[in-house]
Amino acid sequence: MKNDNENKWPAFEINSWKSIPVINGKIATENEAKNGIAVFCIKNVAQHYPYEIDLPKLAFLTNEDNDIKELVVIIQAESTEKGIVIGYRNPNGGNGAAFLNEFEFLSDKEIEKLYYK
Repeated sequence: MKNDNENKWPAFEINSWKSIPVINGKIATENEAKNGIAVFCIKNVAQHYPYEIDLPKLAFLTNEDNDIKELVVIIQAESTEKGIVIGYRNPNGGNGAAFLNEFEFLSDKEIEKLYYK
């Protein structure tokens, strides 16, 4: 049987990162998560707000197990009592969520270097 989630988070060319759909300035709905627009939908949390940040953003996410940095596109940010939860897309396909402090955002200069290697 085919997994519907495989098609929701396909691979993409990193130079098209600015056109990736995002959840900007609001809390994601369950429908947005089911339809592959949002990475997650947080329910039943007392204090839960959109985190103010312009999206999408390019960032490195460091794997704590092997210290390897992975380039990802941030598409969602929500503030909870436990911290700021970030949803991201992986250019090789797939998605994930982590806390804000696990990301290193790229500067405009660093982004420019990606395009002109």
